[in-house]
Amino acid sequence: MIWQLAWHEWRRIRAGILFWLILAITQLLIAWLLFAQLEGFAQIAPQLSANGAALGAMDLVIAPTLGSLVLLLIFCVPLLAQGGFATEQRQGRLAMWLSSPRSSWELVLGRVIGLFLCALPLLVSSGLTIAAIGFGVALDWLRLLSALGILTIFLLWLSTTVVALSTLTDHPIAALTLAYGLLLFLWLLDSFIDPTAGWYWAALLPHLESNFRGLLRSADIAFFAATGIAMAWFAVFRIARRRGEV
Repeated sequence: MIWQLAWHEWRRIRAGILFWLILAITQLLIAWLLFAQLEGFAQIAPQLSANGAALGAMDLVIAPTLGSLVLLLIFCVPLLAQGGFATEQRQGRLAMWLSSPRSSWELVLGRVIGLFLCALPLLVSSGLTIAAIGFGVALDWLRLLSALGILTIFLLWLSTTVVALSTLTDHPIAALTLAYGLLLFLWLLDSFIDPTAGWYWAALLPHLESNFRGLLRSADIAFFAATGIAMAWFAVFRIARRRGEV
């Protein structure tokens, strides 16, 4: 069943030292970035207050830190996946999975959910660290929850994309390179094309930053849902093709 496969994937990733190293490093980096932003905000807060500026901690501390968290997740999730299906093929275990009575959808969704659950502590621990500054700085909690919500959707999309790309090759390093290549391209896309371009919709940051500014748009959720489902379908197609079903 899907949850049994997800549990197996979760235990496999969590058993390695890499998971704990990534969790610790991510937590340290987010804490350092957060307090660096907070120190800069404290220096200019009197001028902002005197000028009646509408900018606050959410705009100058939380939003930039969440932007950095996006990049950290892009780097960490492919590492946690450890090559996905490519590693299974390389180590000779994929044939066993393909010959099991479980459907291709179960194999893909089980791995996606397992990877998502392993990556979720990165987001939760970072979110708690960010929320902790609410004890000393006024925060818009609804806006923060909205931002963390879209990041949770993004994390599920990221897990699906990484697993789908791992079905394209039998080499774990190639799978990792494909994941980094595509994800970093989408992350940088909005910086080198005009917003009026037809394929600007594929840029990742515009779909996230609007939510960091407190604007929850259904178009952003639809983007991650549609492209995530397409990636999952593609992964299922690749697995079914290996089984000779298509």
